[in-house]
Amino acid sequence: MQIVDQFLNQYGNSLEEGYNWAKEFGFTDDDDNNEHTQKTAEGAFYALFKAIKNIDSMNNSNEKLLGLDGTPFYIPSTLLSKVEGSDSSKLSNFFHFPNLAIALEEDFLDAQRGSTDNRKGWKVSEVSQPTGSSFDDARMTLPQVKTALESGTVIFNNIGAHIPKLAGSTLACTDALSLPGALNMYVTKRGMRTSAPPHTDRQDVLVVQMEGEKRWRVFSPPTDGNVNPTADPFARGKGDDSLPLHTLLEGKEGRLGTELLMDVITREGDILFIPAGFPHTTDTVEETEDTADYDTSIHLTFNIDTHVWNLNNLSVRNTAIRRSGMVDLLAPPKLFNEEVTNLYVGKVNQLPSDIRSQLIDALPLKFLDMSPNDNSDIVKDLEKLSSKVNEATDDNTELSSDSLQEALEQIHSYGLSILDIHRDMYLAAVEEGRLRKAEAAMTAHMKDSSSKTVMMTPEKMQRLSLFRVRPFFEQIDAKKKELEQWCLSGSVASDSSSTAGTSGQAQTQLDPDWMFTAPLKVGDQVEADLGGAFFEAKIAQIVGDSYNVVFFDGDKDTLARNQIKLLTPPSADSDEIDTTGLTKKEIKKLRKKMEKKKNKK
Repeated sequence: MQIVDQFLNQYGNSLEEGYNWAKEFGFTDDDDNNEHTQKTAEGAFYALFKAIKNIDSMNNSNEKLLGLDGTPFYIPSTLLSKVEGSDSSKLSNFFHFPNLAIALEEDFLDAQRGSTDNRKGWKVSEVSQPTGSSFDDARMTLPQVKTALESGTVIFNNIGAHIPKLAGSTLACTDALSLPGALNMYVTKRGMRTSAPPHTDRQDVLVVQMEGEKRWRVFSPPTDGNVNPTADPFARGKGDDSLPLHTLLEGKEGRLGTELLMDVITREGDILFIPAGFPHTTDTVEETEDTADYDTSIHLTFNIDTHVWNLNNLSVRNTAIRRSGMVDLLAPPKLFNEEVTNLYVGKVNQLPSDIRSQLIDALPLKFLDMSPNDNSDIVKDLEKLSSKVNEATDDNTELSSDSLQEALEQIHSYGLSILDIHRDMYLAAVEEGRLRKAEAAMTAHMKDSSSKTVMMTPEKMQRLSLFRVRPFFEQIDAKKKELEQWCLSGSVASDSSSTAGTSGQAQTQLDPDWMFTAPLKVGDQVEADLGGAFFEAKIAQIVGDSYNVVFFDGDKDTLARNQIKLLTPPSADSDEIDTTGLTKKEIKKLRKKMEKKKNKK
């Protein structure tokens, strides 16, 4: 396959740059004491992502890499090690289950357990619940993880910001791509018939197998969008959207119009690339008797988060439209005054397939490296694309080159800010790892050889990732709000604050922490905690003191009130409707009743 040859060539060309990058940041290989010949895993990870970026920037590439028109590929570690000029790839032997056991002992981690029914959407639940009121009672333990592994895959979201050993590789991803990167880790026991039901992701992902084996089946994107426009192409098979395996296997003539592209088993050090929107499913069921022995399968998933951070054509178009005070006819209607709209559902899915794929395509990976004034080619492409969209939808929305340029410059500034925050977050985790290593060396002679427990002093507790990571995501939240306010400040929407009337006085009496304390209702648009970071979500159900939320990509979770951030202050209107536990149909009916009641007054 041409894309594999291109990747291996670019990987080889990037290795020296990667090793130099690793040396600059002080990463060392414990098996190599000569600092001048260091060839670290972090350097190899950097070269992986540099290769992806280089291919994306190649104008003469016949195969597109990212997005709905992208190309999945698989490369065994033997080919990678051959390019590296070594007996085994630097990606092998990097992170195994004992490393996870140490991380659980040293830190305060969080994880979810995924469902295993390949006939239903992928759902997640908490691995652990506090067993008491003390700090140690609230920590997730290794036995809890092992218990969860008996019934599903254990998912560690955003783990690169939490485990110091993984922070360097996540920083390598971020620096090589010049893009805010993230890392998830998936742990599955051997013999799981379904370790992840079929689903699609909003991110283009690079999978690196760390331990054991995993079977992957990757399919072409579904083509049923014209009859199922409410399905987010980047969140198929998640939440309430069902993507049964048997329908994917029906082939091009089936209901989903998908084709099985890959059926491979990844082993230690192997890599697999899956573009955003490509359905995939995994299992750890052995196919042959000579399969290598292992207890757990661990793989790292590095996320190329262009769509998460508004770095795509659709987001730029929507930003320019909102800034100009116009209505985006492609955006689905907002329900119950939602502040956030999912741009990937609704009329956008009814566009001709070629226009649709171009519209939701990512900006070039080199975008944040460019000068804000050096994007005239992108502006021209966006103008042409907007004209195609208008013709296909009979829309007369006219976006000038100036408005698109202005939107691009704002998103460029926003993207750079998010990138810097991510880099600082991973560097903080790297430094924490080095500090722990130094402390362990200093106190080694004081340890009781019979005890493996890490002493958790008050000072160490304050440095746990639970506390270390949150300030960085608070900074990210602030930048997201700045971008939102910029969109509104140039439109008539910004005048909505003047219609607040007398409610302003009531608002001043709100609890200063109202975002985390005000009552929530079903349908409220919120930001919810997902692996230490807050992401867009909606309240789906309230059960006692727990809240079932649906994240922007369709994932579901059950959270406490302090893990959910309300985006808008609660209304001071005494006639506000309590919609707790009601369906959308019941809510609509109740609102009509309330409206009639008001009109009679």
